[in-house]
Amino acid sequence: MYYSVIPGRKLTSELTARWSAIQRADPTLASPYFRPEFTQAVAAVRDDVFVGLLEDNGEVVGFFPFQRSRGGMARPVGLGLSDYHGVIARSDAQWTASELMQGCKLIRWEFDHLPTSQQQFAACYNDVSESPIIEVSRGMAAYEASRDKSGRKQLREARRKSEKLATEVGPLSFTLHSAHQDILQQLLTWKSEQCRRTGTVDFFALDWCVKLISRIHATRESDFGGMLACLHAGETLAAVHFAMYSRQVWHSWFPAYNHELQEYSPGFVLLLELIQAASGQGIKYIDLGKGLSLYKKRVMTGRIPVAEGCLAIPSVYNRLRAFREKLESWGKHSRLKPLLRFPGRIVRNMDRKKRYE
Repeated sequence: MYYSVIPGRKLTSELTARWSAIQRADPTLASPYFRPEFTQAVAAVRDDVFVGLLEDNGEVVGFFPFQRSRGGMARPVGLGLSDYHGVIARSDAQWTASELMQGCKLIRWEFDHLPTSQQQFAACYNDVSESPIIEVSRGMAAYEASRDKSGRKQLREARRKSEKLATEVGPLSFTLHSAHQDILQQLLTWKSEQCRRTGTVDFFALDWCVKLISRIHATRESDFGGMLACLHAGETLAAVHFAMYSRQVWHSWFPAYNHELQEYSPGFVLLLELIQAASGQGIKYIDLGKGLSLYKKRVMTGRIPVAEGCLAIPSVYNRLRAFREKLESWGKHSRLKPLLRFPGRIVRNMDRKKRYE
């Protein structure tokens, strides 16, 4: 196998066509995150996006998109906004993780949403979790019938709240995709407020993230694009759900709702509308993204295992990084933990912010 690297902005139409063919042929790569358009969208707003090419006898058989920083360190394209990442390669391609790293001149690749189907990285897993999905290919009636007693009760409760919202606020109207910029801006505002409330990284205050979301929102191709679904109660915007799509998968990206209407669970009502819409459009499943929060447990029908870990080639940086991690682990169990908690939190927050800028 021969490896080379090109900037993400240098992907040719021939390469994207090859990438598309490989992605469409492999069900484990069905997510829109594995589409070449996603990497191209990130490359359009960042200058650190690269793609490793895997070639066998002069034919490109695989692609490895990544973001590279100084010293040969790599992270997934889209950083904290990427719910899937890995190698997009032909199923019969013969490659190894270590050869890939060496061929791309990298010393480290950190991942946190890698499908466990990519067994070449199995030795590097630190943890495996699940990305819940809603299978919709058999239709809404089949989905409802698949729910257990508790699940069917929750669906009835959601419909009751939907009727109450319509009665007390205004008639409900569902839009599968809105091109309106004011609705997109409201979504970004709600998500930014949520990040500040929960103390998480506010991606929606980062210029490159806003540009990326806007670019994908404006993309409406047959195999890839953004979908801004919204629910209105009369003239009031009740909930918004921004997703990405590929040919057979919708991926929930940024759901948000009007907190003044939270008693009606408008976000959940909108999700049920999306399930209904997807079941009639040839979609196989809606991916809700990693994590088993309560609302995901309510609606999920299956799950996709994803791994978190790091592939590190022996180097001075990786040895220093390992030493730091040992110190942090020691601090968690040390008698000095109460004294270290506050400065440790400051350092972690600074690292987190710098990581995503």
